[in-house]
Amino acid sequence: MKKYVLIAALILFIVIFFTFYKYREQDLGNVLNIDQADRILLTTKDRELYGVEIEIPKVNQEQINQLADYLNQYQVRLTMKDGWNSDHPSEQFTLRIVYKNGDYEIYTFERDVVAAKGIYEVVNAPLDYKWILEFERALHSK
Repeated sequence: MKKYVLIAALILFIVIFFTFYKYREQDLGNVLNIDQADRILLTTKDRELYGVEIEIPKVNQEQINQLADYLNQYQVRLTMKDGWNSDHPSEQFTLRIVYKNGDYEIYTFERDVVAAKGIYEVVNAPLDYKWILEFERALHSK
């Protein structure tokens, strides 16, 4: 009997540990795995592409580093939300990333939330939308 109690306690400990690990605060850049990005396309609401086939341009390492510095200043936490409604559509932008291994992800950002495979709350919100607009202009000006 003592053996079963010990096994049950161990299983409970593992479940609690992984739950805390999954829902911990993380740097936004780490969540997006931005250091493995090969190509990026950032679009704000004004330039959003609807149903258009796009080619994601290769960017230089300096631009990826600038974006990584911006993203890493924000902390995010995974939420248990299944759906998301836009509260600040005027401050929304999309980041498409092609990783070095060929994987492709699309992330939607808003003032205080990041949506992709899950809904992440930005702990130190709001995101600096003015910086994003300037960065987008610099990316598209080349």
